[in-house]
Amino acid sequence: MKVSNCGYDYRHEASYMAERPFGSVGHILMILRSPARILLNGEMHYTKGNSVILYRKETPQFFYAHNTEFVNDWVRFDLDQEDFAFLERIGVQFDTIMEHQDVYALSRLVKLLFIEKQSGSPTAEESMILLLRLLFLKLSDYCFQKQVISSKLSEKLAVLKNNIYSNPQNDWSIDSICQSMSISPSYLQHKYKQLFGNSIKSDITESRIQYSKWLLTNTRNTVAAISRMAGYANEVTFMYIFKKKTGLTPTQYRNSPDPYLE
Repeated sequence: MKVSNCGYDYRHEASYMAERPFGSVGHILMILRSPARILLNGEMHYTKGNSVILYRKETPQFFYAHNTEFVNDWVRFDLDQEDFAFLERIGVQFDTIMEHQDVYALSRLVKLLFIEKQSGSPTAEESMILLLRLLFLKLSDYCFQKQVISSKLSEKLAVLKNNIYSNPQNDWSIDSICQSMSISPSYLQHKYKQLFGNSIKSDITESRIQYSKWLLTNTRNTVAAISRMAGYANEVTFMYIFKKKTGLTPTQYRNSPDPYLE
């Protein structure tokens, strides 16, 4: 691992664009501290100013300022096979945009790299190698923490989905769910759909419709009572949603010769 150059707190105008279709001399670790657009693998990505990308030297580089001053830190370096194995072992990936909650912590390490580069110290080169390895380790730590958090959240969401279908009559309002899980509504709905392929609201509706179908065909309860048992605040809402989902009113469904074939 050998650092050839680095830059700290580089600033460009809002019209800034970098286009390097043939990559660069050496691999580059770039820390984006301002909103930016990045063209990667034929797809345009937007970052909010909290991202890191590790370019292989042969990877085309296209990145642009996005409506504001472009601010970044960067390190250019060379790697040997042992270094590639090190990065693979700690899970730091090339040519991937990695969001980071605290890019300024990484920036401080680049600043120390920059200071060592300018110092002329006989130990500067060794110090820069250690700082670069530490930078990669800190990046790896954050990526691992995100994976752990994501894994724990996936387990919680799986339990939530099971509870929704097991207890459709419960109050499954988004606000009450978010309060119990201590997460925001937008994050809950995004992660739920990402994990299961459908929205949490659609699963709540589906669980209640399935349960109401069972009640209609296996009990003599009134439609009004069934609407309450299925978790609906009023009969009108229940009847509207039931017909929208099944094509039949609750009474039509109950009186059909074989309701499971509708």
